[in-house]
This record gives sequence, structure tokens and C-alpha cells, in this order.
Amino acid sequence: MSGKEIIGGLAVAFGLVSGALYLWQIFKRAVRPHAFSWIIWGMLAVISFAAQWVEKAGPGSWAMGFSALLCFVIAAASIFYGEKNVTRGDWIAFITALLAIPVWRMTHDPLWAVVIASCIDAVAFYPTFRKSWHRPHEEGLAAFSIYALQMMLSIAAMEKYTLTVVLYPATILVLNLTLIPALLYRRTKVPA
Repeated sequence: MSGKEIIGGLAVAFGLVSGALYLWQIFKRAVRPHAFSWIIWGMLAVISFAAQWVEKAGPGSWAMGFSALLCFVIAAASIFYGEKNVTRGDWIAFITALLAIPVWRMTHDPLWAVVIASCIDAVAFYPTFRKSWHRPHEEGLAAFSIYALQMMLSIAAMEKYTLTVVLYPATILVLNLTLIPALLYRRTKVPA
């Protein structure tokens, strides 16, 4: 087993821990994920995984494949146990993200697919960030922190480093590293 395979396996393991923790928090009603974000993130993870596969990213792509599956499981749980306060802004972000998905299909280029997916991901992050800003105790700080580590390991496990294979996990990493301090800050300002 190569070093990249070990790191790729660790990335999947971190994803499993993050996902199990987040699902446990959902069913315990400790967190209330926004289904709109998770549905879009699942679709985007599939796109990113496909681009990484085509570009032969190797073990670095394993985490994205696992993340796609996990996003859809969390999205399903979110429908029943997640955020119910859906604002006009949430709908705009959701519809914008959904309308942008066919654009990547027309590119026939994995790089453009990943660039577009990364932009869509940032838009899809809005409902989660908005909800987390107002109710920071209803979001899983530990799960997002572990997920950030998963993306770091995923990038480290890539067989080759191109914008196509690194951009999307790097986007997720940056977005999570934005949410984590926001949650920490808001938890000091908003009572539990």
C-alpha cells in the first residue's frame, strides 16, 4: 500500500467519523442541517468525483466519492429533522445552484465543470451559513472541523495536482474554515 493510498484511506475514515457524528447529532436533534445545501452539495460532490476520476486523481478522489454518498444521506435526514425556516434567500440560492448545474454539462471539460461546481458550492453554502449565523448552536462544529481535515487529507492524497482535481476540495476546505470561526464567534454572542 502506497503512502497516497494510506492518506486517501485516512481521508475516507475522517469522512466516516464526520458523517457518523453529524448524523448522530441530527437524530439527537442537536443540529438542524439545511436540506437545500446538502442536496446541492451531494450533486456537486458527484460532479467533482467524476472529474477527479477522469483526471486520474487516484486515492485523493476516494474522499469525494464517499462525501457524495454522505451528502445525500444527510440531505434525506435533513428533510425530516433539519431546518424548517426556509427564506426567500434560501430559495434563490437553491434555484440558482440548480440552474447552474446544466451549465457544467455543456462544457464537456472537467476543469470548467469543477470551476462551475465550486461557484455553485459557494452559493449553496449560503442557506447553511445564514441559518448558522442566527442559530450557531444548531450546527455541528466538530463535524465541519473534521470534514475540513478530510479535505486536507484528500488533497494530500491526490496522485497528481491540477486545478481540476484540487479546486473543489480546496473550495470546500475554505468554506468550512470560514464557517468554523463564525460558529465559534456567534456561539459567544447567542445563548444556547
